[in-house]
This record gives sequence, structure tokens and C-alpha cells, in this order.
Amino acid sequence: MNIRFLLFPVILLSLPVFLVQCGKDDADREANRLFVEAYRLTESGQQSEARDPVEAYSYYRQAIEKIDKIIDNYPATPVAVDVAQRRTRIGDITIGQLRDKVPRFSALARAMEDFHELTIYLIAMEDEQDRGLLHLSYARLLYEHGHEERHEEAVSKVLQQADRHWNRELIDRLYLELSMHFSNHSRWERSLQVLDRIQDQQLLYEALYQLLENGYMRAADGGRIVRITTYLDYVDPVSRLTLIDRICDDLLATGNRSQAVSLLQEFPDPSENRALEYIDVLSRLSMTLANHGEYDYSRMIIGQIENIDSNYSDFARRDLATVIARHGGPDAAAVMAGDFDRVYFRHTSFAAIAVELVRQDSLSMAFSLLDRIPDTVTEKTESLLEIALLLEDNQDISDSLLQAAVPRIADISSPLVRSHSQISVADIHIHRDRRSQAAEAMEQAEVYASEVSDPENINQLISTIIRRWIALGRPDRALDMAAWYRMDHPSFERQIPDLYGFAISRGFHDFARTLAGMTDQRAYYRYLLITAYLDQGLISQPMELAYEIRDYYWRSRAQALLIADLKNKVNMATAERASTDALLTMQRIRDMSDKQRAFYHAASRMSAAGISMDRERKPIVIELLGQLDS
Repeated sequence: MNIRFLLFPVILLSLPVFLVQCGKDDADREANRLFVEAYRLTESGQQSEARDPVEAYSYYRQAIEKIDKIIDNYPATPVAVDVAQRRTRIGDITIGQLRDKVPRFSALARAMEDFHELTIYLIAMEDEQDRGLLHLSYARLLYEHGHEERHEEAVSKVLQQADRHWNRELIDRLYLELSMHFSNHSRWERSLQVLDRIQDQQLLYEALYQLLENGYMRAADGGRIVRITTYLDYVDPVSRLTLIDRICDDLLATGNRSQAVSLLQEFPDPSENRALEYIDVLSRLSMTLANHGEYDYSRMIIGQIENIDSNYSDFARRDLATVIARHGGPDAAAVMAGDFDRVYFRHTSFAAIAVELVRQDSLSMAFSLLDRIPDTVTEKTESLLEIALLLEDNQDISDSLLQAAVPRIADISSPLVRSHSQISVADIHIHRDRRSQAAEAMEQAEVYASEVSDPENINQLISTIIRRWIALGRPDRALDMAAWYRMDHPSFERQIPDLYGFAISRGFHDFARTLAGMTDQRAYYRYLLITAYLDQGLISQPMELAYEIRDYYWRSRAQALLIADLKNKVNMATAERASTDALLTMQRIRDMSDKQRAFYHAASRMSAAGISMDRERKPIVIELLGQLDS
């Protein structure tokens, strides 16, 4: 027997076992090889993170590809079983941590491409409470600079966050901001679409009012009353009435009287705990109707006020009489004024009507009404001063009224009113270019102002006095008055920004700077001063001032604020230099949250202005991102 024939079956039987064994060894070797390569790539990625995030992303992505290849091609190997677990370590990190690095460094790699991607990346680093608002802030900037596609991208991210979030309060706030964003740019349909998703009553009201305030009812592509009135039942009674007032004003202004009248047929019942608010809105509605000549409906609304509280209806009747006089019905207005039972309303109505008559050149009737008011009535003195200012073409009569009014100011009980009356005297002299007499009146206004004790009233009064001294070309007196501010009261902070703009418009730049130096937030107010300069179309002064700010956070923000204006009014090279300087300044900000917010502010403006991520700026950006990540 040929022994080869006996061995052949044995060989055939053992060959599959041998092949399987060889195949298993090869699979283990290949899986081990891929794991070692993934390990080396991971190490390289970790070494590249701070130096070059783009390179780190490339290493991490390749490492994950190796690991996925082990799992897909060699699932039976021990290595595949291990790497399929997120907790398995590859070097000094886990597989799970490695997988998390890939999308993060992918976004970081894109952020290195241009400042738009960097802005999106920085927003993603923010807390979710702020993320949507920052996207919208960026969207507004993009829209202003004509980047429509990127504007839509930013807006879509806000919608995605709102549509997918679980927190109803956050959702409604985002929808409100989106609706207001669209209505601010007259995109009515999109504003309404987002507004329709708001569930909170107050926020729904705010969105509706902003839509109307931005001109929806008067716009050719808006003005669909049915779309608006659908929402009236979903807001509280006071808000509903406020919206009705706003809608009626628009409808009457555009000649849609029948639609306006239909809104007046039924009012929501006022709640007892908000009766005064309801009366206030009814009073405004009465005036709205009166200003459009709808006197009968105005009286109807006044009747509603009387039904709630009769003590308040006389205020509305007095206002109605004034409007009737303004619209050419002085006789009817005078009769209304004479019918008041309470002397106070009779006299104050006569005073207001007299001013309207002077505007219509009916001096004799105006003076006749003033004669029916006792000299002790404060409103008579105020009317005399107002009429004296109106009579610029008849200086003799104006001066005689002024001489009659000034001695009575001292008898006014309220020091606040006395001070304002003296300011009115100063206005008359300023208008007549009698500067020394105006200064004397302002000095007396200061004397009366010193008697005002309420912090909010005194702060507002000081701002008014400062404006007059600036108008008189006396920054020294304006600075003296600035020292009177009650800086510990919140109203002080509200006075500064408007005063900046006023001082700058009059050319008093040094005064504006000094005013900023009086505050505890000098750097912030200097930043506001720069915005005021830019609003005036100036560029050299804000550029100089930005580099003088000592606080690095506000200096970087100021430098970034200049970029678009520098590009448009100077040249791109100067804008790029300011961009680089802003990034370099950020490196010196110690607080990480401040650094991150300043970084967003600068990146968004560089993106909108079209600044490139060049060789000079990219390393600085990488270093800043490394500081935020550490």
C-alpha cells in the first residue's frame, strides 16, 4: 500500500486547523499592529495640541480610524474586544476620551480656517444660557455687514437650540429674541412664525409690541390685522389693552378707521390688583383716539376710566381738552375746561389750552384764559414761560411775559419745579442769544437744585443742567455740576451714556473723558465714549483713546470695535493691525471668562469685517485657545 495515499487524508483533515490557527495569529498580529499605530498617533496628537490644533486633529482622527478598523476587520481578537470599551486606556487617556477629542478638535481645526468658524467655536464654548443670545448678537453683526448666508447659519443655530431644549423659560426667551431680531429687520412673516411658538404670556406680549413698534401694521408687506388680533386672547388684560392702543394708532394713521373702531367694541375686564395700570393704558388709548380726531370714542374710553375710579377721569378729560384745542377747537376746549368741578383741573386745563392757542396765533384768547387763572397756580407760571419761548417773532411780548413769570418762580413749593422753571428761563435767553442772562438763570437753577433730596430726581436734574452749561460753552460749570451726582444711586449710571453723545456732538471731548473718569468703571465708560465717537463718524479720536485704556479687557474690545470703521474709512492694513493688537491685548487678560468673552467680541467683528486668519494672527489665536482650554 502506498503510504502517501494513507497520509493524504490526514493532511487534508489537519489543513483547515492549520489554516485557522495561522489566520488567527495573523489577525492578532494585524490588530496589535493597528493598536500600536493608534497609540503612536494618539501620543503625537497630545504633543501637538498646544502647538497646532489642526495637526492634533489629524493625528486623533487617524488614531480613531485605526481603532475602528480593528473592530470592523478583526472583531474576534482580544484587542478588538478591549478597544470596543470606552474605558480601555490607550497611553494615558481612555478610548472614550480619545473619541471625544475628535469632534472637539475637528471644530477647533475649522476654527483655525477663518474668524467666522472661530466665532462659532467660541460661542459653542459658552454656557447654554448665553449661547443663543451670542449667536443672535453675531447674526445681527453679519446682517449689518451683508453676510446673508452666514447670518442664516447663526440664526438657524438659535432655532435649533430653542426647538430641542427642555427648559421652557430658555426656549421662550430665545423665541422672543429671534422674533425681535426678525421684526427689527422688517422680516414680518419670519417674526410671526417664531412669535407663534412663545408660550409665556409676558414674553408673547413683548414680541407682539416690538413687532408693532417696528412698523408691522404700517408696512406694505405687513399690516394683517387678523394675524395680530389672534394673539390678543393669549396675553393678560393690561397687555391686551396696550396692544389695542398701539394697533389703533397704526390703523387710524393708515386710514383703516373701521378696523380700529371694531377693536374698541369690547375690552378685557381689569383685574383688581392691576387697576392703576389698566387706567394708565386707558388714558393713553383715550389720547391716541383724540390725536386722530376720534373725540367721541375718546370720551367713551374716559367713561371706562370713570367706571373704575372717578378720581382719575379728570386727568384724561383735561388731556382731551388740550388735544381739541390743538386741533383747532379752542372754544369747545375752553368750555370743557370751564365745566370742571375741581378748581385744579379747571386752572391747569386753561393753562395747557392757552399754550396751544399761542401756537395757533390766537394770542388774545390765550391771554384771556390765562387771566382766569390765579397767579399762585404753578402751571400758570410754567405756561407763561412756555409761551415766552414760543413767541420768538414778538420779543417785546415774550420779554413782558418773562418779567411776569420770573418773580413767581420763588413762590413755587417744589424745589424741583422751581429749578426746571429757571432752566426754562435760561432756554429763552439762550434762544435769544443772551448768554449772560442765561447763565444767571442757570445759577439760580443750581440754587434750587441744591434743595432737591430725592437721588433719582437730582441725578436727572443735574444732567439737564449740565446740558445747558455745555450749550452755553461752559464746560467748567458743567464739571462743577457733575460733582453733585449721587453716584451711589443706580440712576447715575443711566445718565452717563447720553451725556457722552451730547458732549461729543458739541465738541466737548475733554469733558466727556473727565466724566468717564468720575465713575468706578472708567474703562467701560471710555469704551462707551469710543462708541459715541464712532456714531459721530469720527475715527482718529477713538483710535487714540482705545490704546489708552488700561483695562486689558476693555482695551481689546475697543480695539476690535474699531476694525470695521478702520477698514471702511482708513484702509485694510490699519484694520488688520488693530485686529492683531486686539488679539495680543487679550493675552494679558487674566480672568478666563473675560478673556473668552473678549475673544468672541473680537472674532465676531473680524469675521464681519472680512479680516483673514493670516500667519501673524493664527499663532496668537492658537495660544489664546490653549489658554481657554487649560
